[in-house]
Amino acid sequence: MTNGEYFFLIFLGTVALTRFFIFTFKRPGPTIKGFRVRHYMYGVVLILVAFLTNNLIIFALGFGLIIDELPVILIKGPGHKDEHWRGMGDYSTKWSVAGVLILIFVVYLFRSAIAGWI
Repeated sequence: MTNGEYFFLIFLGTVALTRFFIFTFKRPGPTIKGFRVRHYMYGVVLILVAFLTNNLIIFALGFGLIIDELPVILIKGPGHKDEHWRGMGDYSTKWSVAGVLILIFVVYLFRSAIAGWI
């Protein structure tokens, strides 16, 4: 198995698990002193850690968290300051699910190149 395939499997598992938890539990992210923490923020931290440690697994986890939330961010904005999102319902809209599927396909096409970033 190549690094690109390994990266993509971990990435896809991360997106699938994130979507499973979002659809199952339907709870917003934690709020720390009025600041709503979204899962893409954890992804950014994981990607930084991955670059510092040169770890493909951590990179794939972080990339999956970011890509999972990217369609909602592109349509609604980051959402951590103004709670103008409908909450967890935005993740189950047709455009959000379609956006994630399209991004998964794009990542699949470029999996080797993306895995090469680490």
